[in-house]
Amino acid sequence: MITSHIQSHREAVQVNFPCYKSYSKGQVIYKQDQPSYGFFLVKSGSIKLQKMLSNGTLTIQKIATEGDVIGEGEPDSLIHRKNLCYAIALEDGTMIQKIDDSASLSPEVKSQLTQKLIDRAVEASLRHERLISLDAEQRIKSILKELALKIGHKYGEETLLKINLTHEEFALLSDSSRQTVTKTLSALKRQGMINYSRNRILFRNLQTFN
Repeated sequence: MITSHIQSHREAVQVNFPCYKSYSKGQVIYKQDQPSYGFFLVKSGSIKLQKMLSNGTLTIQKIATEGDVIGEGEPDSLIHRKNLCYAIALEDGTMIQKIDDSASLSPEVKSQLTQKLIDRAVEASLRHERLISLDAEQRIKSILKELALKIGHKYGEETLLKINLTHEEFALLSDSSRQTVTKTLSALKRQGMINYSRNRILFRNLQTFN
């Protein structure tokens, strides 16, 4: 499995990154525009992939969670890869594993890694589609449900989503505004669809949430 093929300690020393590393909330895993030193597997926790655009606008590209692959790949003599964004841990105990360089991976693991990278590209495409086809409120609802399905904990018909994002960060993730996020969450609460407090959103029934 991809989780069992980790970077050797010798190569990890080059980037000051052991085979496994635990991060605390708010700790930077890597920075935008710095050299990329490979791919990393999220073993536990969640990570905010945050990018500063050329015009100075900040955006959150994705919330990476357990099983996701982050990073831009190994550098080589022809391609000097740079990180396209900042990776920041969203919770204490976020665990990252360095993946072997592609040359040493087995065909099975290469296939798994390729599929994860394809999934990542598909997610980026879906975000673009969401931006051009949905209004701000619909985008917020779509992302909330997506996160709840991915990392929420079910309790009967209810689903609890624990995520360390402010309303401002939800706005950056959904390409909307903080005011719209607050308004949408308040409306969903009045409708009995959710209940929420700091960093916790309880969905009454994801089957009927839209």
